[in-house]
Amino acid sequence: LNLLINNAGVMACPFTLSQDNIELQFATNHIGHFLLTNLLLEIMKKTSQESNAEGRVVNVSSGGHRVAYREGIRFEKINNESECNAIQAYGQTKLANILHANELARCLKVTLCR
Repeated sequence: LNLLINNAGVMACPFTLSQDNIELQFATNHIGHFLLTNLLLEIMKKTSQESNAEGRVVNVSSGGHRVAYREGIRFEKINNESECNAIQAYGQTKLANILHANELARCLKVTLCR
């Protein structure tokens, strides 16, 4: 496995909780990508070492992070329907994608440079 493309997403849907009781946009747009990436990462590292070919994780995103809540990701209010604005909730999922991609890149760089 040399390539993972995280592309699933929903946008500005009515407030709904996922089967795991997480606001649906955050569950779909971020948690799903985060989990899939972490489940496949060791396989990707192994493939990269065995094939001597660089692996790649691609997170398809948008400029939606620009419409996130002013304070960024509101973890303590993610499941609060009365505090939810569908567009800003979408924005915080895109911000989470960016932060995760940056942290993943940082961690992999440290791992590969050791």
